[in-house]
Amino acid sequence: MIRSKKMLQKIMLLSIAALMISFFSPVRTEAEINKPYYIKVNKQQNCVTVYGKDEKGYYTVPVKAMVCSVGVDTPLGVFQTPAKYRWKLLMGDVWGQYSTRIVKGILFHSVWYYKMDASTLSERQYNKLGTTASHGCVRLTVEDAKWIYDNCPLGTSVEIYNGKDPGPLGKPEAVKLYAGSGWDPTDPSKNNPYLQKLPTLKGAGSKSVEWGSKVDLYAGVKAVSSTGLDITKNIKASGKVDSFTAGSYKITYSVNDTLGKKTSKTVTITVKQCKSAPVIKGVADSVVGKAAVIDKAYALKGISAYLSTKKLSSKDIQVVINKVNANEYSLKYSVKAENNKIGKAAATVLVDTAPPVLEGASFKSITKEQLLAGKEGILKLAREDIAVQDDYSELTAADVKITVEPREDYAFLIHYKVSDKAGNVTKETVQYTYFDSVRIEGVQNRYDVPKDTEMDDVFALSGIHAFASDNTDCTELITVGIWTGDNKNYEITYTIAGQDGKEISVTCYYTQSSDNTGEHSQTGQNGQ
Repeated sequence: MIRSKKMLQKIMLLSIAALMISFFSPVRTEAEINKPYYIKVNKQQNCVTVYGKDEKGYYTVPVKAMVCSVGVDTPLGVFQTPAKYRWKLLMGDVWGQYSTRIVKGILFHSVWYYKMDASTLSERQYNKLGTTASHGCVRLTVEDAKWIYDNCPLGTSVEIYNGKDPGPLGKPEAVKLYAGSGWDPTDPSKNNPYLQKLPTLKGAGSKSVEWGSKVDLYAGVKAVSSTGLDITKNIKASGKVDSFTAGSYKITYSVNDTLGKKTSKTVTITVKQCKSAPVIKGVADSVVGKAAVIDKAYALKGISAYLSTKKLSSKDIQVVINKVNANEYSLKYSVKAENNKIGKAAATVLVDTAPPVLEGASFKSITKEQLLAGKEGILKLAREDIAVQDDYSELTAADVKITVEPREDYAFLIHYKVSDKAGNVTKETVQYTYFDSVRIEGVQNRYDVPKDTEMDDVFALSGIHAFASDNTDCTELITVGIWTGDNKNYEITYTIAGQDGKEISVTCYYTQSSDNTGEHSQTGQNGQ
């Protein structure tokens, strides 16, 4: 009985030994005539690409790409796989899963383990995938090593080469682990804790925001991969929030990690209603010319309305125009916003029919030195004592445009022009004259000639005198030229010959008023 028991124990030990030998010995399978795949290892790029056959039987169809770690001693060339191992003792008394021998001591295998235990992975070496880190073998994730182990029969060709291009499928992103995890997250073992893990989203929650505020959907939202690493940069948010429109908005956050695992979460962002009333902008008092049309188009030009910083539709702006009198309008604006609050504004429009009044523009006698100073000197002289007044517009002498026009060789015409904000224009022309042997005095522009006045030489010469250099009166030598195009505005030229026989002329302008009162301050044009 004892002998039989010992015999049974011996048989059991032999069976276990045989099982262990078969477990750690190369898996020898009959080489298939047609190998389904061709494996290319890009040593320079640490990338593996598996090719399948095309219709003609050539290995041209890329099937799968794998990130790997090779070593400086990884040989170049084409080899056929001779053996496989479920677990394999590696250099340094460490272990690898799903090993497939390439040539001699060079194998495909998982990143190594401290023990023949899938929970003792070296995370430090795992995080080197994608870089040159091995002693010569081709390290892979468990998932990729197992794929070759399961799908590539012995005798499969493996080509190891150097190239700048990782391959037609590119180089997959390497999975990173945190220290102390112990497992390869791609390991299909039912004991792998990563199988049940998903990426996590933090800080993504429903909330309320103020109307018109800036909404950053990513602020405060973070993500951690299923392997415990920060993948916040991978977060995607779908949906939009219009912070200028009160209401509830659905936003869905999603994130994928390098294992292809995905997590999503939908939250509600509520935009509160705006509490303030709308504001109408661009409303201001204005002055217009007589020809201006004060209608809705005029009143709404340049007018806008805002609810906080949101621009409202111009169609929502209402305006009421009231004519106070012939020269004044009142404009009252209102706008109702989505929060049912109303904004109001008002303005006054004044109709300015009177042109500016120009003062200080007069006919002058100039010296020979002033004559020789030319246009620049005359322009400076013309600006002296100039002033301008207007009923509504704030004007200064700087607003008066002056041009100097030389006349013959003894005089300059000075042209003044000034406009008010309503577009009313005042123009005046005077003459600066150098008199040598004879001079003409009393010439001035007149804009108040009574309507029924007969514009003849007698009227034109009233107040006009001429004197020789010795002050002898020679007014009788003046000749007068009168021109008009409308029997209202007249150009009058006084001409006299000097002692040397040279003629000197001075030109002025008369305007007959529209009634007999003669009330017209200055020539002007109403703004259009």
